[in-house]
Amino acid sequence: MRRALIPALLLLASCATNPVTHKREFNIVSESQEIQIGQQSHEEVIRQFGVYDEKPELNRLVDSIGQRIASTSDRPHLPWHFTIIDTPMVNAMALPGGYIYITRGMLERINAEDELAGVLGHEITHVTARHAAAQMSRAQLAQFGMVLGAVIAGPEATQTYGQLAEIGLSLLFQRYSRGQESQADLVGTEYVTRANYNPVGVERMLIGLKRMDKHPASGIERYFQSHPDPAKRVRDVEKKIQEISAKNPAAIAVEPKREPYVRLTDGIMTGNSTERVVVRGGTIYDREHGLILQAPSGWTPTVSEGGLFSMVPKGRRQNMAFIAQEIENRELQGYDAQSAMRNKFQQMGLQFAGSRQTATATGQQFVIDVWTGQTESGPVAVETTQFPHGDHVAVFMFLTPSLSRSQSPLGDILHRAVIDRARARAAEPARIHVSTVRSGESWSDLAQRATRNAADAEVIANMNGFDLKEPPRAGMPVKLPEEIIPEER
Repeated sequence: MRRALIPALLLLASCATNPVTHKREFNIVSESQEIQIGQQSHEEVIRQFGVYDEKPELNRLVDSIGQRIASTSDRPHLPWHFTIIDTPMVNAMALPGGYIYITRGMLERINAEDELAGVLGHEITHVTARHAAAQMSRAQLAQFGMVLGAVIAGPEATQTYGQLAEIGLSLLFQRYSRGQESQADLVGTEYVTRANYNPVGVERMLIGLKRMDKHPASGIERYFQSHPDPAKRVRDVEKKIQEISAKNPAAIAVEPKREPYVRLTDGIMTGNSTERVVVRGGTIYDREHGLILQAPSGWTPTVSEGGLFSMVPKGRRQNMAFIAQEIENRELQGYDAQSAMRNKFQQMGLQFAGSRQTATATGQQFVIDVWTGQTESGPVAVETTQFPHGDHVAVFMFLTPSLSRSQSPLGDILHRAVIDRARARAAEPARIHVSTVRSGESWSDLAQRATRNAADAEVIANMNGFDLKEPPRAGMPVKLPEEIIPEER
């Protein structure tokens, strides 16, 4: 009888009222723990991605809109933080405790403050409805023995959950349930309306992202991995807006203001670059390390999510990749960079197969280690080397199914590389220029103006919130990117 009571007592003790639904639900993560998770994970998010702050007025706009919506939410007392992270990825994310992130890539594709409000309202709801905390609680319940032990051990054992802050970064890209996503859309639309933004902007934002979903390589695939079924989302929000309009027609009476936001995007970075790494054509300019790399013929270079940069063969026909990431010196545990990385790769189960040397075109020497291993997909060969720099080490890796003794693809890439800090720092990323549609211009004409390639017309139309079949209006401000990411074509 006592054993049967313990699970019931655990569930009863761990039930809390959801701030959004006002229903009792299972949750073992307290609000103070949510805030702790957000605080500790925020530092890691910034370290991995960096803040995009080339245009402070854009950062101020995101923060002011976010704070305005959060103040109308069901948890206005949280320490809300709104940050633009420096990545071309199209996404917006939330961590528990009030930490909201929107990517530079998402801001490029938004066309009004009301649309930006829609994105932020959605992410704010994930926090107010405690979606991440609920997922963590269910995960802990699955490990029932550990949870039961904590309950029996007494209040001191609840300190264990401070360790949940260590998994905060993994929550950044977690997949919520369809019910949670729907709730974030609908409640977020309510928040936006309360904050006196036009909820039609939410619908337009979703329609714009739905257009991009036709081109999975456009950088939006990660967004829809965690935000499923865009067509249904649009329909549900349309219904919600109809309900709002029936109660308060004035809420949707004002046309969402497009021009002020679009003009604010003039000069922002676009394409496959960040403030640290510029990618133009097939060349990577690593501004921090002064390294200039030319991608092999048939390879596509890009900045990496949470890393420095990477290259893969076009079409992904081959199971190969070149990856560059950073490791902080404190992670080396007192070893020199090469020894530390050798330990790390051995811990990963790779077997050391020898070393060889190469030199860059400007004479810098690199020692390349060769490793072999076995994965679920088959054998793998890995070449690695290190580039110490200040308080961190850049680690370069080339992965391929196999290597002969005479092959060194990493060596070939580095042999053509140049280390020239002045030239690397002088490299300019592609940028957006805001212009005005001239009388009679089509999207093809605008694409010709932007990238000198009329084939980019659909991408230009979509970036400005239109379908290709909708002609641009004369006198309308438009975003004209200097460069389109090749996969978007």
